[in-house]
Order: sequence, then structure tokens, then C-alpha cells
Amino acid sequence: MSQGFEEILKGVGVIGRKQIEVFFLVSLADVMTSWTILIPIFIGAQPEWICPSDSNGTSSWSNGSHREDAHDDVSKILAGNLSTTNSTKNMCSADNNICSGITYTSPFTSMVTEWNLVCDLEYVSDIITTIQMAGLFFGALAISQLSDMFGRKPVWYAALTVNSIVGFASAFAPRWEVMAAMRFINGMCAGGLLLVSFAWPLEFVGIKWRIYLNVLNLWTPGSMLLPLLAYYIRDWKTLLMVTTPFPTVFVWFLWKFMLESPRWLAMQERLEEAEEVLSIIAKANGKSPPSVETLKQFIEEEKKNAAKAKKFSFWDLFRTPQLAKHTLVLMFLWFVYGAAFYGISLNVKNLPGDKYLNSFLLAAVEIPALAVALVCGIWLGRRVTMFGTLLIGGLAIFSVLFIGLAGKLEELSVLVTCLSLLGKCGVMAAWNLGYLVTGELFPTVVRSIGGGAASIAGRAGGVTAPQFASLGRVSRELPFIVFGSLAVVAAFFGLLLPETKMRRLPDSLPEWSWCSRKPYIEDEVTSSDKENDDMHGKSKETISTDL
Repeated sequence: MSQGFEEILKGVGVIGRKQIEVFFLVSLADVMTSWTILIPIFIGAQPEWICPSDSNGTSSWSNGSHREDAHDDVSKILAGNLSTTNSTKNMCSADNNICSGITYTSPFTSMVTEWNLVCDLEYVSDIITTIQMAGLFFGALAISQLSDMFGRKPVWYAALTVNSIVGFASAFAPRWEVMAAMRFINGMCAGGLLLVSFAWPLEFVGIKWRIYLNVLNLWTPGSMLLPLLAYYIRDWKTLLMVTTPFPTVFVWFLWKFMLESPRWLAMQERLEEAEEVLSIIAKANGKSPPSVETLKQFIEEEKKNAAKAKKFSFWDLFRTPQLAKHTLVLMFLWFVYGAAFYGISLNVKNLPGDKYLNSFLLAAVEIPALAVALVCGIWLGRRVTMFGTLLIGGLAIFSVLFIGLAGKLEELSVLVTCLSLLGKCGVMAAWNLGYLVTGELFPTVVRSIGGGAASIAGRAGGVTAPQFASLGRVSRELPFIVFGSLAVVAAFFGLLLPETKMRRLPDSLPEWSWCSRKPYIEDEVTSSDKENDDMHGKSKETISTDL
């Protein structure tokens, strides 16, 4: 946001009741996106199941052509309904086919029980989750562009509505292939909503308030509420039908109270509408509204700056050896952040103990993670804190291997859960600082491009997360090994980055050759030239709007 528009915001009030109202209403979408992304933990859960044996004590197996007949017995989900004296538990045939008369004994239903996704189709549930995460990747690219073209408000409402309709309809999907296509659409909507819901409120407030709005979102409360709902709603179709309409139905009644971004309106030269929105904000804050002439001056200034500005591309991130190194390291870090963050959340199925409680705790641990990142990032610096949190988190996750080798995963279930929580906390804290470091490290002229590259790497990591978690079918310890190893390696790679605390943000991109060794991060600032908090807020906002 240009300094010209910052002055306009100062005139109407950089923060106030109306801005907070918009932020809260838009943040309701964070609840939906957290439910959309994490609900496969419950609707794709693998239940216990048994196969009845014949009179000779051998199980009756069927090939794939008898799956529909086997589905008739899915309703028998309570263990007390069938004696296990003459039955086999969680065992497939020699050729990995499902038995006829399969009975699911867990007190919940899921996509697995609906379409008998066991034995030779055991992989399908994780494939559906991977397809959803791929939708998240493409949605972040497509929907964010649509919001720039058509406005934040209509695109946000459209994504919210489509997500609800498709999510609700997916409860009635006739086949798992149809369900996979629907989850891809849900993933696209969630990926776009994450970006629009972040950027939209920031365009109403002053620079120094943006970092606070970034932290005070409803993702974590939504993540904590989902396992509570799943605990009481054990039927997967009902769970989908309950969670997907929120908050769409509610916010549609508030259409007239939701203000379009005044900056976007101004940049589209819809000056009367921009002036109307700013007048509403000014009135709520007891300030004087700007005139249309003031907005016209801002537009003229923006046009002049755009005409003078040099165009940069992705390849400018590799113009110098040092910048190339920083770009590659940050992209690798973001890949690990995405893979480990989502992977640990989805890996709850491989944790011993109650999956509902474990999911709740894995969500709640994000609160202290943000506190650690904020406090340690200020006092110890970004580089040391990122290294320490990621290393501790990675070692904690990796150490589950030794508990598994000792054959005590169930016996030491509390310890395994605590180590997973520590790992999630470390990854979350490091990723939160990663946002800030990425914004502080790249020069201003390529900061958005660098942020976009890092974001793509993070989304790619998210796509791989379900497949890493699915390695638990081979060995329950294997996902912990993968996530722990990635985090530890990333921690040491992060040491290749310079400390950015109390350093001037680089603005230009000098024409250095690959032979130059001159760093582009300037020296530490003096007390008389100390960087203010506004600059840090601006750097984080700049990068985050492209994530």
C-alpha cells in the first residue's frame, strides 16, 4: 500500500469499530477453511473391521466385484453385534481383497465404511486428501487473482458459497471418485479464502496494526472446535452437513454490512464507491471523510509510480549468488513447513490414544507456538529462534522412532502425544517467523515475487503431507521419521540465512554480477536510525498477501 493511501487512512482513522467489525466477519471464513482442510482426519478415518469365518474356521473372501454386497453389512458398526470367536480382525485375503460380509466395529462411520476402502483400496482415503491439498495449491493461485480482478467482497462470497454447497453435496456422493472431485473443489475454495480473508481486512487498517490482525485470526479456534464436533457427531455425512453451511448462511444476511476494500475500489478508479466506504469508516471513528479529489490525486500518483517502476520476474530472485542461495533456502524451508505442519495434523491417525483429544491438543498447541515466535523472535532474533524451534520440534518428532523400536507406542502413548505436540509447536513457531524473515530478506522490488515463490513451495509441501502420513500403513513410526528428519535438516539449512533483526530492509536490487560477494542486507542500524515497528509490520503484510 502506497504512502499516499496510508495518509488517507490516517485521515479516516487507522483502526476503529468498523475496521474491527469487518475483520471479525471476514475471519469467520478462517473457521470454515480450517474445517475444510482438516475434516479428512475424521471423514476419512480408518475403522476397525472384522470378517466372519465359515464353518471350517476360514474367512470367506471376495474379489472387487462383490464390494456392493459387502457394503450391505456396513451398518453393523458396534462390536457387540457380532462375536469375534469365528472371525478375523483387520485382515485381508492373500491377494489383498476384501471379504464378503465385512463388519465395521468402530463407533463411527467414514468414507472408508461407505465405500469399503480397505485392503486393496486402503490407499484411496489418503489419495482423496492429497487431491484436496492439490486444490488448495491451485485455489491459492486462481482465486487470489480473481479477487484482484473482481474485488474482495464478491469473490470471497462466491468462494464461501461454492465451498458450502459442494461440501454439503459431497455427503451424498455416490462414489469415492466423485467425492475426490468435490474435495478438490473444496480445496480450491479453501486455498483462495485463506488469502482473501487475510488480505481484505489489512486494506482497511494502518501499517502497524496489520501484524496484530495476522496473529488474531480464527484458524486455531476453528481447528480446536472441529474435533469437539466430530466427537459428538460420529456419522461422517452428518458431520459434513453440519460444518459446511457455516458461516455462509450467517454472512449472507450481512452482505450490506460487509464493506469492499477502499483501496481496491480506488485502484479500479471507482472513486465514488471508495469515498462512500471511507466515509462510513470515518463516521464510525469520528473523523472527516476524504474528498473524491483526494482519491483522484492518489490515483494519479499511483499511475506515475507504476509508469516509472521497473518490471521484475521470478528469475530476478537468482540474479546474484547470495540472493539465489537465500531464495532456494527459503523455498526449501517453506516446503518443510507446509509438509510438516499439515502432515503432523493429519498424522493423528498414527498417534496412540483418542484421536479426538489428540486433534484438539494439536490445534491448541498453535497458541503457545505463536507466543514463542513473538517473544523469542524479538529477544533472541529470527535466525536463532527459527533454528532452535525447528530443531527441537524435529528431534521431538524423530524420537518417537525409539519408542516404536522398543515396542511401547501404546504403553507410552502420553509421551508420544507430548512429543508430537512439541514437534507441532516447533514447526508452527518457525513457520510464523518464516513469514517475517521472508519479508525482511527479499529486496522491496522483488518481495512479492519472493513471497509467492515461498508460498508455492509451502503449498507443494502441503500436497505431499497426506502421502507422508500414509506411510503409517507400512510402519507407524515411519511418518515421524520423515517429518522429524525434514525438520532437523531444514533447521540447519536455515543457518545459511543471515539475521534480519534490527537490519534495514533492502529496497533495490543492485546489478551485481555472480562474482560479487557484497551482501545486500545492510549493516545493523544505529540507535538514532532504529527501524520502527511500522516497517516490520509492512514487511510481513507485503509477503503475506501473496501467500
